[in-house]
Formats: sequence, C-alpha cells, structure tokens
Amino acid sequence: MKKTVLAATTAIASGFMSGAVHANEWEYTVAPYVWGPEFRTSLDVGPNPPVDGNTSIFNILKGAFMIAGEARNGRWTIGGEFNYLNLGDDVSFGPFSSAASWDLKGTMVSLGVNYAVFEDDHSRFDALAGVRHWDLDLSTTVFGLSAETDQNWTDPLIGARYSRTITDRWNVTAMGNVGGFDYGSHFQWEAVLQANWKWTDRVNVAGGYRHLSVDFKEGRDVIDLILTGPYVALAFNF
Repeated sequence: MKKTVLAATTAIASGFMSGAVHANEWEYTVAPYVWGPEFRTSLDVGPNPPVDGNTSIFNILKGAFMIAGEARNGRWTIGGEFNYLNLGDDVSFGPFSSAASWDLKGTMVSLGVNYAVFEDDHSRFDALAGVRHWDLDLSTTVFGLSAETDQNWTDPLIGARYSRTITDRWNVTAMGNVGGFDYGSHFQWEAVLQANWKWTDRVNVAGGYRHLSVDFKEGRDVIDLILTGPYVALAFNF
C-alpha cells in the first residue's frame, strides 16, 4: 500500500510564521504537509544506458517521511529539514514497454540561516544561506541487466524569501534558492510560492506550489531529478 507523503521544508515552514517577534523571544514552527508533485528523472548509472521517467509521485511511491522545523528570533531564522524517499518505477525503453526500471532510495537533509534585510508591519525580505546534503542509493535495470550506485554530496545554498501580510488571517510567501555550483552537484534550484491562512493562534493552514531540481554528475553516473507540484499543509506554532 502506498503511503501518504508527509513533508516539511525550511522555506515552507518559515512561511507560516506571522506577526512580529520581539528580541530575545524565540518562536518555533513544525509543518507537516501532503505534496503531490510530478516526478521527472533521468538516471545514467554505470554501464547501463540512461533511463528516463515522468509520472506522479503517488504512482511510484514505496515510502516517504519528511519533516522540518525552524526557530525565529527577531531578524534571524534558523531552519532545518529531513526528507526520506523510497521510489521505483517500470518504464519503456525505446519501442519496448516496461523493458527498463529504476529504483531510488535516500535522504535529503538541509540546514539554513535567514536574516531579514528589510522588515516593516506588512512585509519582510530575507537573505538566506545554508547547505543541503543528499545521500541516494540508485539502481537501473535495462533488459535484465542491472547497475547500481550510492552517491552522497553536500551543496551550498543561497537565496531569498519575501513575505507579505494581506489581512489579519492571510499572508503570502515566495522563496527561491540556488546551489551546487560544481562543489557537490553541478547545479540545483528550488522555488516555492505559498498562501497561508491563520486557523487558530497555534495552527495555520497553507497551500502552494514547490519546484525542486538537482543535476548531479560523478564519473559515469548522472542524476537529474525534478519534483514539481502543489501541496497543502498544517503548521504548528509554539
């Protein structure tokens, strides 16, 4: 039975924080959410030819657990996330249906710091910097011939986030970051657009769209991953 995706990211969790935070007062957020992205992949592993896939994550999901949180004090925000995915799919190879397959299992862990370079009663603009670590076990099978690899790398990240209060209950957030720069991966980038509704003093409801792309190359192994799609979330503030 496929499991429901539960996820939270530093950027998304930070969007739930609303209202002013006074100096020396910390506020915390944990925000699990359900994400239904389209999953696009191109894997070139060992001697096997490249294997491509493009499908909903719910069609290929074997298991997932993702969660993040953040702490905010004044202009500073510290956030982190942990993501686990176990995916696999049968795909066509040339004119042959289901002649190839791929499997992906691994984790993604991020840690970042945001600083508000501008803030007033209605809006806030943050600069952000951090790192994102990937640890992936990958395998492909083409016409019964299997190849596998275990790759891990750490990417530096830089980016920005803008938050705007619309009413007492509504606010919107936009975030983008880029990283890799051939230090870990060749390149990765992420974009999030989110609307938040204050349900209670401690719980917010949100919906948005997240796009995450990474391009990694090491020797004969090439990993291109794209996850893009909408999500809904609950954020718990304390």
